[in-house]
Amino acid sequence: LATMMLPEEIIAIPLSLVLADLPLFHNDLIGTYAGMILPLGAWGFSILVMTEFMKEVPVELEEAARIDGAGELRTFFTIILPLCRPALGVIGVFGFTMIWDQYLLPLIVAPEPGMWTLPIALRSLRSDEEVGIGVLLAASLLALLPSIIAFLAFQRQFMRGLTSGAIKG
Repeated sequence: LATMMLPEEIIAIPLSLVLADLPLFHNDLIGTYAGMILPLGAWGFSILVMTEFMKEVPVELEEAARIDGAGELRTFFTIILPLCRPALGVIGVFGFTMIWDQYLLPLIVAPEPGMWTLPIALRSLRSDEEVGIGVLLAASLLALLPSIIAFLAFQRQFMRGLTSGAIKG
């Protein structure tokens, strides 16, 4: 949660040092796809949204499941998780958009153009003098499309997740 309150640029140097020599495993993740994925795995926003959403799930539902003989895993997968669909939709949209638009992490981790994400590739297109503004705008629009598709796919859960805490009842 502490990284949510700090700009991404502040953790760039410590992150690059950790990725260059992963603690306990002593692996170098610079230049690997794992180096781009692992730091995003424990995103504080997802943990915060799920924690706050699960606090609102009535305890009576869990107690009723226990009385009916359901174990902890069955209660979680059949009762709690389906109730969390709105929160999962919010996390899905924001998480996908954050990963898709990631700029700083691939800039640190990806040394070669074959590993670059779209924002870095667009930056390199911008610096190329042979590429016109029309090509750059078309590429930017194409880079935006997956985020729009992700929002439209999760729109119902996203809106329910945003409004679920607004109505008491």
